[in-house]
Amino acid sequence: MRAAFAAAILFSAAPVLAQAGEPVSGPAAVALLGPALNISSRDRAVEFYTKGLGMVVQMEMGPANHRETMLGFTGLPGQPAIILLSDQTAKTAPAYTQGTAFNRLVMRVRDIDGVIARLHALGHKTSDVKNVAQGYRMATTSDPDGYKLELVEAAPRKETK
Repeated sequence: MRAAFAAAILFSAAPVLAQAGEPVSGPAAVALLGPALNISSRDRAVEFYTKGLGMVVQMEMGPANHRETMLGFTGLPGQPAIILLSDQTAKTAPAYTQGTAFNRLVMRVRDIDGVIARLHALGHKTSDVKNVAQGYRMATTSDPDGYKLELVEAAPRKETK
């Protein structure tokens, strides 16, 4: 299944691949789809990302016991997503060793206080909201599998005249 998905991504990107030494140009020449996270419980992870963070399921593929679930904020294909990888074929959930290069997912939110309230209502812990540089506010949390997330609310835009 992963090979078919990777092949689909590669073949759909074929027109934008440049010859060696040629720059790839254009605003959509290369785009980040999103990180793929191994998860222990699809239902628990989907609840966290949809009810807690307001994401929507964009698509799912694969059999129920080996499901890939893509979540985004718009539901529109081509937008950044998080890919949840769930393998229920193992008798016990595998112990995942997170690499030393991964630190956290950073997500922009419009209403950090509302997101924090939803996460608390679902039983998730968060840090306190902190005022950081240039009017930004941020807090941290972890998803049900321990992946760290940084939630950032941008400073309100000043009207220009």
